Amino acid sequence: MQCPTCKQILDDSVRFCPHDGTPLTETSSARPATTPTGGARPPSRELELPVVIGNRYRLEALRGGGGMAKVYRAHDQTLDREVAVKLISPDLRNESEFDARFQREAKIASQLADPHIVVVHDFGLDPEHGPYLVMEYLQGQSLRERLATSGPMPLKAILQLAGQLFLALIHAHDKGIVHRDIKPDNIFLLNQSGVRLHTRVLDFGIARIYRRDDPTRAETITHAGAVLGTPRYMSPEQLAGRPVDARSDLYSAALVLFEALTGQLPYAQGKRLCELCPDASTALQELLELCLKPNPDDRPKTAVEVYLRLQELGKASGILLLPPGSIEKLLKERKPTDNASEPTQVYNPSDQTRRRTRRLLLLGLGMVIVLLGGLGIYLWLREAPFSTGSEKLHGIQIGDSAEVISGQLTLTKIDRGNPWKMPQVAKALGNLLKPDDLRLTESALNELTVRRTSDDSTAVIFAQDKVVAVITTAATKTNRNIHIGSEVGRVYKAYEDQKPKHEEKDLEDGKYVELRSYPALGIGFEIQGRKVTRMVLFPKK
Repeated sequence: MQCPTCKQILDDSVRFCPHDGTPLTETSSARPATTPTGGARPPSRELELPVVIGNRYRLEALRGGGGMAKVYRAHDQTLDREVAVKLISPDLRNESEFDARFQREAKIASQLADPHIVVVHDFGLDPEHGPYLVMEYLQGQSLRERLATSGPMPLKAILQLAGQLFLALIHAHDKGIVHRDIKPDNIFLLNQSGVRLHTRVLDFGIARIYRRDDPTRAETITHAGAVLGTPRYMSPEQLAGRPVDARSDLYSAALVLFEALTGQLPYAQGKRLCELCPDASTALQELLELCLKPNPDDRPKTAVEVYLRLQELGKASGILLLPPGSIEKLLKERKPTDNASEPTQVYNPSDQTRRRTRRLLLLGLGMVIVLLGGLGIYLWLREAPFSTGSEKLHGIQIGDSAEVISGQLTLTKIDRGNPWKMPQVAKALGNLLKPDDLRLTESALNELTVRRTSDDSTAVIFAQDKVVAVITTAATKTNRNIHIGSEVGRVYKAYEDQKPKHEEKDLEDGKYVELRSYPALGIGFEIQGRKVTRMVLFPKK
């Protein structure tokens, strides 16, 4: 048998080329990887819906899945919200340590907090139905479904998708998590208004966890030596059963992007990207080919490197992949590629007068710099030092009583009920605060009291006469001296010791707002045009 990509002659029993990973039979790529079991087990039966698992989640409809797991639309009876529940197949539980390993990896997956990765709300072991993951319920379709119904996607849409995919990988890789199964089925396109494409990466629940100092030492949700993933999107090292790291995900992601642009995988006809997609630039073609190098040492070392090159391609196509101001954080993570020293300056001798003049000019410039630096330090020191106590807005903190704050704000407008269901109040709440942030039941939400200033610049939400949220666009400061109008970079710096939650939302005028919060402190910010436009105080998590 001959490999259609590298033309090497191989044994007929080989299913994948060991040199470049090309599938040699169509059936091989469709054959699922399985986990060996310790004994026979009757085939799993279909659930009779509805059924409640974990004494909390009512499964209502089957939405998809395969041999390893099934995904259901479900209702969270505690928080009264719609969720997705992935129920792991009972056939995988014959290994004695499977449940413990599942819980360990599910806990790691639930710690991923990136706007381009599906949120894992909860996980557990149901006594009757086994392991399950609870995720946010997404409206939309997978990239696989999109390609099947509409064919290849436009270049600009793929550049947006690629940027968000690699931001998700940057976040996961930074935590030592390799996805191992990047494919069109695991990239979800959300139904959202606006011109920007919004994606989520799914299925980090079966990711392999590796250690940066020794990538060969790893623990996986299946037994040692098992091959996780979909063969046609695997890197050569993953197909060969060798240890993999973040560069394996780069290979798989490049395959997905090539297919999304052309409708086929690169080894199908042996043609290059620009031959199959005339809109693609040679720079994009070269980037994908670099990620598809058979030897992982020849690929980019990190997802950051790939993203930065995508950012440049996006700019050339009129697309800003990352919000302004955020690219600096990625640039700090980029390691220098060489150790070249700075060029030596050539000294041209001049007469004594010119030398003296230049010295005086340099001395004067130095004095100006020192004076300006001292003035800057003085102005900086004038700011109040950071407080280590609970965050406050307008001197109000979560838990204060209505009586305590009566002298601090004049709140003339009063409404009772669920504020998100009252149009006259919802506008004052803004875009960041959500009902889930208050961690109240639906009945408790309906009993809230909202008090606002006459100009709607500040709203305070009370539950049983205690403050549970403050939303403001008026002049005040947080404990870390952030106020309305503060630059986004100042927010990042002030809270750099905290783990942020970040997302973007399209607005009706075609613009977008950045929603950035710090759950551990119970403080959040809406940011537009690189400046803070609204601040929110909510219960700490």
